[in-house]
Amino acid sequence: MKDHPSLVKVPSKLELEKCKRCGKLRVNGVWREWDDLVVNKWVHDKVNAKSMNDVHTQVYLTPHPKEEKEFRVKIVVSGEVEHSRVEFVLHSTLFIRSNICNDDMLITSDYYEGIVQIRMSEKTPEKIRKVQDEIVSTLNPLQKLDSKAVVVNWVGQEFGMDAWIVSKKAAKAAAVAISRLHHGTMSVSGKLIGLDVHTSKTKNRLTFLVRIP
Repeated sequence: MKDHPSLVKVPSKLELEKCKRCGKLRVNGVWREWDDLVVNKWVHDKVNAKSMNDVHTQVYLTPHPKEEKEFRVKIVVSGEVEHSRVEFVLHSTLFIRSNICNDDMLITSDYYEGIVQIRMSEKTPEKIRKVQDEIVSTLNPLQKLDSKAVVVNWVGQEFGMDAWIVSKKAAKAAAVAISRLHHGTMSVSGKLIGLDVHTSKTKNRLTFLVRIP
């Protein structure tokens, strides 16, 4: 049987947001990596089959052959109506709208929650480049779980340099790594920088001072 709006319905147009920088999808208000099971579940939840019993739903997504940001959606819904088994085929279109996720918005605005201050007994261009490479090498593996593990600015100082890092957890990891690699010392201090408008929690910026030979 085909679509039967009195028994089962689905919107003719569905829409999800996709970050144009990292490729994450916004599903039910949460930015996450593309996962077919999650997307199928999201489409499944858009089906209204309240007039049926013992409902089973299968979702099929097919990329549009000409439109990169569109998917053709086929939904097969089966269930019982007045003790009879019936099946309906629904059709919709999933549109992918470009946006920027929260983490990448922070990165592009040069926002940072952590500062790694590197201070050297002897500063040379070679030493600066070496430590920069070590910081980047420490952060790269972290980006799989924390997209904010990114340096947004390098600031030269008389006896070293500062690295501004979006994530304070990532900044701590970088500071610990440099301190261990160079047998240095590390201290930390905090500064209140504002209030999160969504959670009402205070936001702090942490500064990690690493002194190396």
